[in-house]
Amino acid sequence: MLIAASATTLLAGGSWAALSSPLLSLDSVVVHGVSSNATSSLTVPQVLAAADAPLGRSLLRVQPGQVREHVAALPAVARVQVRRLWPHRLEIDVVERTPVAAVATATGAVTVVDRSGVPYATLPAPPSALHLLDLRLGAPVSVGAPAGGPGAADAGAALAVWSSLPGQLRGELQWISATTPNSVSFGLPHNATVVWGSAGQTAAKITALTALLQHRAKTYDVSTPSFAVTSG
Repeated sequence: MLIAASATTLLAGGSWAALSSPLLSLDSVVVHGVSSNATSSLTVPQVLAAADAPLGRSLLRVQPGQVREHVAALPAVARVQVRRLWPHRLEIDVVERTPVAAVATATGAVTVVDRSGVPYATLPAPPSALHLLDLRLGAPVSVGAPAGGPGAADAGAALAVWSSLPGQLRGELQWISATTPNSVSFGLPHNATVVWGSAGQTAAKITALTALLQHRAKTYDVSTPSFAVTSG
């Protein structure tokens, strides 16, 4: 019994020493993946502030999962991984959201949106280094708004349609609009408008639109692809 008690005491003492020893204290946090170019809306100081990693604390007591949750809450972060590098370092690997579209705000600024329709930054103007899709929505979007809200649903539907289009057609889009998730339309050169409707029946709508585009018109309505029509 005495031997068992002594062993338990030694283990407890060893654990306490490891948790408090400066030999395992966190002395640096390194962030990877944050760019410094004009399209970035994320900075290393922002990531470090969100991580709130306790320098000086034993690395054994730093929870990578908790740090990851803090950084993932930044709107501009698409994905993040956190790992401990013994004996003194914490590494944070960030993947930023990539801007695809811009939504004009009432103040004249723009909210940038990624491919999945997530609004993640508001800027005075679109980044000059990128040609962003002009996204017009039935409801406003705001950075940090909960997923599934009216504006976010509209943006998600519009960009789902945009992503499904053939590359050449997608490159011709002048703007894309979603007054509701089931009412998507987009503009083509020569002031032509395509009424797409919901994000469903993609293949049938593309086939119908390809046939209709053989004829010059102002409006191409493929929302019901079996009864696709033109006007104007």
